Amino acid sequence: MEVTFLGTGSAFSPHAYNASILVDRAILLDAGAPLTVHLPKAGVSLDEPRAVVLSHFHADHTFGLAWLILGRVLLHEPSAPLTIFGPVGATAYVEQLLDFAWGEKMRRLSWERLQLTVHELAGGDTFEVDGSRARAFRMQHVDELNCLGFSIERDGVRLGYSGDAEVSPELEALVAASDHVIAEMTYPEGDGAELHLGRKDVEGLMERHPSTRFIITHLSSEVSVNGAVMARDFLTLRLPLR
Repeated sequence: MEVTFLGTGSAFSPHAYNASILVDRAILLDAGAPLTVHLPKAGVSLDEPRAVVLSHFHADHTFGLAWLILGRVLLHEPSAPLTIFGPVGATAYVEQLLDFAWGEKMRRLSWERLQLTVHELAGGDTFEVDGSRARAFRMQHVDELNCLGFSIERDGVRLGYSGDAEVSPELEALVAASDHVIAEMTYPEGDGAELHLGRKDVEGLMERHPSTRFIITHLSSEVSVNGAVMARDFLTLRLPLR
């Protein structure tokens, strides 16, 4: 499994772009980065990803989706189909995002040209993304939004992704179900606060799940955690890590 980080910063990070991770050039985990710039920079055409998996609807995880969708419609003819997976409410959110970004006419054009399909998920749901088995886990982040983490089993690797999360039984279950987990660490020092994980939270997870390899993202500053891989923009990893 090949994983390329297109954005590894927290929402207001001064050193890195917003959240987006590309798996096997086919699956985007969140879409906060400026994808019309970052995908080509990573050597990937805009029409190459076949699916986008959204953890929640905050801007730093989703606003790049508007550029990806219309960009592949206008720059690639015919346009490859695109499937979006996200929490309950994803269909209405994507419609509103495209209406706000480009207007109703361009939204309708994009939906038709990309044969756009949106699948709404709740915690515990299993689904298939680009031929791989996957599961959604309900994450504790903000009460007013449905927030999810995911596990994807592909090429013999069970990859977990926390999205934005606090420590919770569901996060523990996600980590336990993963050989490798991409976990957020917004707070570089001390405990996590409300909404996000901190260094001590991540170190605690690593201690409780010694068989899971941790890859840390959603960073507010350039730091390191002993025993974990620290993601950076445009880093490519091949899993399983040795």
